[in-house]
Amino acid sequence: MRNQVIISLALVVSACGGETPDPTAESADATQTVATGPSVRIEPSSSYDEAYTAAVAAIEVAARKGHAWTTSDQLIKDAAKAAEGGDETLAISLADEARIHAELAAIQADDSAKSWRDVVISE
Repeated sequence: MRNQVIISLALVVSACGGETPDPTAESADATQTVATGPSVRIEPSSSYDEAYTAAVAAIEVAARKGHAWTTSDQLIKDAAKAAEGGDETLAISLADEARIHAELAAIQADDSAKSWRDVVISE
């Protein structure tokens, strides 16, 4: 189940990362570039300590931006419990998921701030 969530998040992030040009569309400029946005690392961490440290750092960044998700907090708590119980594989998975949620929250915060300026200040 957790792997499905991580894969789903990866698909969402990659879909939000930019536009894929339509190969059937005619273009006057053959060197067209694709817009890309911020990205989130989805590869699993190699250890619980690495995963936990990265997750806590990402949660702190999202919190400083005023945009932390409650899911990140619960996932990191669950990861700590799994580690205490000796299930390192689950602990790594949960900590990685907490980091991903926190990184997505930070991206959402940046996007919201930019969108707000574009809509409110431009009018």
